[in-house]
Parts: sequence; structure tokens; C-alpha cells
Amino acid sequence: MRKKTLFLLRKSPDRIDASLFLASESQGDVVLLDDGMTVFPYTGGNVFSLASNNGQASLSYGLLVKKIFESDHTVVI
Repeated sequence: MRKKTLFLLRKSPDRIDASLFLASESQGDVVLLDDGMTVFPYTGGNVFSLASNNGQASLSYGLLVKKIFESDHTVVI
């Protein structure tokens, strides 16, 4: 069974190596923390945003904390 990883992105996705997010290698959700981030394509899970103006599903801080505790691993990039 694969463990769920929650990726918290502080950097812009264009500054991160795309191989980190291959669906065959990683399973879990991605949360975009910066409101200036653009749409992030990812097929290994759901993509959320703390800012509601970038086209991703918005996420409250309370739900973010819940997701952190529900995940097996949390990675901040």
C-alpha cells in the first residue's frame, strides 16, 4: 500500500523539478501556499490553493491542518 504524501508548495511550480510529481512515483495532494502561483497540473492527487484567485480548489487553514494530520508524510517545497 502506498503512503499518502501531502506536498506544500511555497515555490512557484516552474522552479521545481517536474519529476518530483510523477504520478507513478508520488501519490497525494498538493497545496499551493502562495497566492501568486498559477495552475499546477498534477495527476497523482488533488491540487488545492490557500488563495482562491488562481483557478485551483480553495482550501481553508483548518482543512489544511486536517490534511497534514491525515497524511503519512508532509513535504514543504
